[in-house]
Amino acid sequence: MSDKAWQNQNCLNCDAPLEGEFCHHCGQHHRVYIRSIFAVLGDLMGEIGHWDSRFYRTLRGLFLKPGFLTLEFMRGRHASYVPPLRLYFFISLFAFVVFSSFIQIGFSPEAMSANDPTNQIKIEDMQADLPFLDAEQQSALKERIKYLTANPDVFAQRLTQLAPQMMLLMLPFWALFLKLLYIYRSHYYLEHLTLALHTHAFILLSLLGITLITELFDYLALISGLQWLSDFGSWLDIGLFLWIFVYLLLTQKNFYQQSWPVTILNFVLCMLAYLVLLLTAFVGTILYSLLTA
Repeated sequence: MSDKAWQNQNCLNCDAPLEGEFCHHCGQHHRVYIRSIFAVLGDLMGEIGHWDSRFYRTLRGLFLKPGFLTLEFMRGRHASYVPPLRLYFFISLFAFVVFSSFIQIGFSPEAMSANDPTNQIKIEDMQADLPFLDAEQQSALKERIKYLTANPDVFAQRLTQLAPQMMLLMLPFWALFLKLLYIYRSHYYLEHLTLALHTHAFILLSLLGITLITELFDYLALISGLQWLSDFGSWLDIGLFLWIFVYLLLTQKNFYQQSWPVTILNFVLCMLAYLVLLLTAFVGTILYSLLTA
């Protein structure tokens, strides 16, 4: 359709005279959807190409430029990049699919065998005393633990399923911590939340890269018999893992624009606080997994 196809036309939805591509009265885009299949395919390829360019530009900025995407978002430059929440959801979904495919939480049946007294798990001696559960719920939890001990893969699968939700629930609390830590700065809560979305998307992308590098180079070493390939992959993993910490430090420096001593001090505080938050979320996820698996 021509760029000026709206001229001398009325809106197909409300019949108001058009003054541009979008109706000033109801907002509908002036586009005729019942048309040649070739025109539809042309539009589809154009949209895919535009989305791809925006997506790769976003990934490049996310991975190589600490704090860049959040600063661009604050400046109002939204059209050139994937929105923060959509970016996080996409990377999170893809990452956890890969994690669940390659990372196996293994349990050795021999370790739980009654014939191995050194590793025997005695369910009857287990204590599941939680102050917020009554006696009946304590008994039900003990039976649940007994079942999951006999069927550990059920528990592992449930834990893997809940991991994305756990990370998503952490984000608002992490943004709140950043707001309190930088309360004297002129940043809104949503700016801290945007930063949290971008940094968590980066962390997941990096862990995804580490997982894929490990699997790829181990496979190449296996089929070629060249052990150095596996060692090379391990060095790449170490480099990428170190980049995570360097990236997060540079992100705080670039986004909050503080001196290096203050940035390093706040970075250490953030690491300690995040460890506590992560541990709390992990314990909560384990308990919920026990009750719902």
